[in-house]
Amino acid sequence: MFRDRVIACLLFAVAFAGLVVQRISPFSDIPWATGSVVTFAAVVSALTGVWLWGRSTRRRSGGTDSDGEAPSEAGADAGGSGD
Repeated sequence: MFRDRVIACLLFAVAFAGLVVQRISPFSDIPWATGSVVTFAAVVSALTGVWLWGRSTRRRSGGTDSDGEAPSEAGADAGGSGD
């Protein structure tokens, strides 16, 4: 969970840097194709960061795990009634 949040923050930083680089004047004269690749990489980084952040939040709140199954309770898997 902590690893997912750290990676998500790094991806957010990459996305922000990619979008800022396009607006800085020394880089404003880059070719259109290069600018498009930078924008695409920034958007993909941001969306992946959102996905990782949401995945770690879902795990933390008791949602589904990575396989899409609801977490099972420890007592339900014990197989006995406790008597």
